[in-house]
Amino acid sequence: MRAYLKLFLLSAVTAGVAWLASRTFVPDAVPVADVEQQPQWYLQLAFLLRSIELIGLGGMALVLVAGLAARLGRPSATPGSR
Repeated sequence: MRAYLKLFLLSAVTAGVAWLASRTFVPDAVPVADVEQQPQWYLQLAFLLRSIELIGLGGMALVLVAGLAARLGRPSATPGSR
């Protein structure tokens, strides 16, 4: 179970750092392709940080599902069972 927790925390830290970086470096950027109002590098950085953030959140969800499946899939060790 420790491996699931480590992967979950790694995904959470990845998502958190990407969110914090996007709020720090591109605070008022909207990752929408509207080149007229935002510089190109600003828009690309917003897209990149948002993608990393969503990958981290997706990793968290996958680890939770895998951990739940592993926990529910194995039989519990109750007294009296073989």
